[in-house]
Amino acid sequence: MKLTNNLLILPKKTSEIEKILHDAGADEEKISKTIKITGISRISTANNLSLTDYIFTGLSVIHNKYNSVFLGVDAVIVVSQTYDHRIPSISTRIQSKFNLPSDIFCIDIMDGCSGYIKALKVASLLELKGQKKIMIIAGEINSLMTSGADVGTRILFGDGVSVSIIEADNSYFDAIILNNGDHKNTISCNIKDSILKMNGVEVFNFTRHKVPSLINHFLEKTKNSLQHYDLFAVHQASKLVVDNICSTLNYQNKLCDNFLCGNIGNLGSGSIGAWLANIKGLDKKNKINMLATGFGAGISWGVASIVVEINKNKIIYV
Repeated sequence: MKLTNNLLILPKKTSEIEKILHDAGADEEKISKTIKITGISRISTANNLSLTDYIFTGLSVIHNKYNSVFLGVDAVIVVSQTYDHRIPSISTRIQSKFNLPSDIFCIDIMDGCSGYIKALKVASLLELKGQKKIMIIAGEINSLMTSGADVGTRILFGDGVSVSIIEADNSYFDAIILNNGDHKNTISCNIKDSILKMNGVEVFNFTRHKVPSLINHFLEKTKNSLQHYDLFAVHQASKLVVDNICSTLNYQNKLCDNFLCGNIGNLGSGSIGAWLANIKGLDKKNKINMLATGFGAGISWGVASIVVEINKNKIIYV
């Protein structure tokens, strides 16, 4: 299977990190240092729209402008942690709203920063069962969880959703996903208070050790090296985290920077699609090999190898 279309739905509004930190009492030196380390100067903000309304608004724009994206879709996967309804599922409502066939496969997955890798794995299993064109909608309205969070967490997470089209062919795909159930609330948000809490030190240590180790294991298993890949898509947690992983693995993307979401923020499961959307000229490339890694809440972490042959690589503002 291969990734053929990548569209990023972003809100028009952004919030400046400098102002957030200033309002929290940080001095100019602290503000400058924080922005330099995280690489995030502003975050996208959806003005308290629910995830369902946000997705419907963005997909309606895509449906009007790029209708071919919807043609032939026979599975819809939604991945998020900020659902506003337990019932009904967003994926089934997408089927109805956009007049997709009633026999398509629909599923909502509750997952965060490794959720995109999990969705790709599910898509590969659906391909084996005959699905030919799968839509993956992944991302968050993080502001619903971060408005009451501590400032160190609030400045990392933006709002936005990526839309990926996966199509069946004979291209190579493989993935590994690992889990280690988080009983210490390293990254947590309960339904009652809806405040995202994160132990930054523990999270950084996790990304520093577990993620490079998994990638090296995957490369050994598949008998490849990182140089085999034209793109190495790292979940856009922050510039510090991304740079540390790429440095540990001694890899620098040749087509773009390793971190490209400094004006967006961490979109959870939507961050790999956000990174791709910011690569200029990607829709003019022939088939290229991409290694993608996602990691975070769960705790879970994963890696996937997939061919990218992008027809449309767009940012849609709503």
